[in-house]
Amino acid sequence: MRALLVRAVLALYPAAIRDRYGDEIAELLHASPAPGRDLADTAWCALRDRLTHRAETMTMAQARTAAWTMLRLLGTPSALGVLMLALISTMGVLANLGKLYEFGGYMYAAATVLSVPPAWLFGRWMARTRPIPAVVFAVPVALGLGVAAIAVLPGFGQVMGEESAASLTAIACWAAGAALLAYTLRVLLRNGRSAAARVVGVAGGVLLPAAATAVYVLAALPAERAPRRFAPLWWVSSVSGWDPGLVDDAYRQLEDVIKLLPQMLTLCTVFVLAVVSVTASRPRIAAESA
Repeated sequence: MRALLVRAVLALYPAAIRDRYGDEIAELLHASPAPGRDLADTAWCALRDRLTHRAETMTMAQARTAAWTMLRLLGTPSALGVLMLALISTMGVLANLGKLYEFGGYMYAAATVLSVPPAWLFGRWMARTRPIPAVVFAVPVALGLGVAAIAVLPGFGQVMGEESAASLTAIACWAAGAALLAYTLRVLLRNGRSAAARVVGVAGGVLLPAAATAVYVLAALPAERAPRRFAPLWWVSSVSGWDPGLVDDAYRQLEDVIKLLPQMLTLCTVFVLAVVSVTASRPRIAAESA
């Protein structure tokens, strides 16, 4: 685990510094008696060096472009949320028109499935049209902040979960996991291991939002209400509408508690995977300058 964190921290450094001093920094971090503190200090120094380097070479036009890109990333969860709500409403109307009331609970599954291709295409389009600095970390953090901003809105924020503190905890865990997943995929793709990258991408696309969903339920509900043995089913139930009574032993009670957070984090995960699939295939020099 420490080796993976060390590699992630080294990736924050500009390429010139990493190539010259990377082995020495890694050796010091591996031998550190206080790894948590030293990893955090080194990550801060790496970010400072990267930002200082960019400040010396970035033109005003490039700075405006980078700022606009980050704003669009922050707004991406809102756009995905509007798409999801529109599809859920449409599924509900169609179910009522067809008098298929018994299938109303599965409109979440239909809306999620229909939202995945637009999220994937939007991520690939954004990666192709705008340079994203420090993409592996910037995209998960920006998306996480975007979802968190929705979650803390008075009243409306409950669309991301009934318990705001649990939502923020799950979002923070998702952002950290998404950064780790993006970094792993980039390494695999740049090393030409596309088959392994596809396996990791599919597995991560399922396990990451499932883990964040579990974090939410664990933080929001006591074991008496949400038996922990059902944890592997929480995400599946949330995105599909299938619920045999996982919370309070009541049908669709989980949906009332967790709202749209699992669907939102699922779409954000798809977006991250789409961005990495484009940026990791670029030449290394171009990726560093982006």
